[in-house]
Amino acid sequence: MNAIAERPRLSYPSLAPLRTILAAGGWANALILLGMGAGPLLVLIGLQPDTASNLGLMLSAVFTMFWAMLAGARLIALTVHAARLRLPHTGRQALLCGLAAAVLVVLVPALIMTMATGGGFALAAAALAAATALGLFWVSMPPWMMWVLIASGVAARWLPGSLDDATARAWLGSPLFIAALAALLFAASASCWWWIARRPRPQGTWSTPMALALPADGRGSLEQAQQANWNSPLFALDTPIGSALHREPQQALAIALGPGFGRGTLRNVLATQGPIVAVALFWLLLGNTTGGRGHIGLAFAPLMVLSTAFAPMIRLQTLFWRPALGLHELALLPGLPARPAPSLAAQLGRQAIVRSLPALAVMAGFGLAVDAPRGYYLMLGWTCAGSLFLMSGATLLSLRSRPGRWACAALVVALILGLMATMLATMRGDPPSWLHTAWSLVLIAGVLLQGAALARLRALPHPWLQN
Repeated sequence: MNAIAERPRLSYPSLAPLRTILAAGGWANALILLGMGAGPLLVLIGLQPDTASNLGLMLSAVFTMFWAMLAGARLIALTVHAARLRLPHTGRQALLCGLAAAVLVVLVPALIMTMATGGGFALAAAALAAATALGLFWVSMPPWMMWVLIASGVAARWLPGSLDDATARAWLGSPLFIAALAALLFAASASCWWWIARRPRPQGTWSTPMALALPADGRGSLEQAQQANWNSPLFALDTPIGSALHREPQQALAIALGPGFGRGTLRNVLATQGPIVAVALFWLLLGNTTGGRGHIGLAFAPLMVLSTAFAPMIRLQTLFWRPALGLHELALLPGLPARPAPSLAAQLGRQAIVRSLPALAVMAGFGLAVDAPRGYYLMLGWTCAGSLFLMSGATLLSLRSRPGRWACAALVVALILGLMATMLATMRGDPPSWLHTAWSLVLIAGVLLQGAALARLRALPHPWLQN
């Protein structure tokens, strides 16, 4: 009787690629929605339609690139593991997922932005396609190719002739040129996939693309895969324990927390800051300017500094989100500090500061190399300090709350928008005084959040146990 009364579940195989794309994007799907609304929001706050269209398209392209890095890595890993297991119709499913991504991430946002801001549909679609291709290429290429790109930039600077600003703006505003660039990036990603398919499974750290760095065999739970990611040579750097660890409880806590918290050895510092130095060199070799108003890399300088400082915060959130990674066992280890709550907050702050200071020096040196405006240096330090304190306090305050973690993610997106808008205003000359006041308020809010989070952790029976 129950079997007759129960309604059969409807299955729509044609919607499988759409569901796969949405599942692969995860929380990053919100970036696509935010990118679609950036242009209309800029129009509502009073910007000129042309300015709002261009700035909104640039922000949407940045968000789309990050989406492609996350969702693309997951889809590439899924396809590679399915091919290794010889599952049927793997190639067809990958092609359908690619078509669904082109519609959801490129065509639909380009159409919405065109209708809202009055810009060109061809330029918007080409720019979003190029951003998607760049994100896919970044997670598909082997890490050693980064040095090839830097060497290619050096060789390009030695070529005869130069590209003036008018020609560069004309090329960047040409949908045909940007579409050709997107096709070239897609072809480069396809060549990387062909190279991955022909390589044997055991690969070194510098030969394993970022998309395949998570699980090496495609088996195991999410917790096991994430722990394998943290234990890979890309993250788990040299952390010497020493013989007197029982007399150094702070160091014991740092090592027990895992990658991102251990000893700050010279090798760790060089490995952490290596990508920042490589990006700065790559920017210098490209020589990209924005109409004489400064290098475009200046707008992303605070994001580069904070990207290294956020690693301990991400690790701490991961431990509280997935306690099976060893959070509960951490309370049973001997030799930890007697006051765990202040020690946990101190470790997070110490690691964030130690990681951010060298990157801040690199970005300041980059500013000197490209003759940045005088206000750039003060604004760089002020924005990084305010963002760092605010995110550290928000992280400590949201460790035991799932809605708090989503609020942290929303705060990160808001900080990214605020940082880029602030640095773009700084590149035009002296920033308005209210920007300094705004970031001072952000810094004060971060300090207050730190105090509130520490008081909340002290009130708990244990900072990282649920009972």
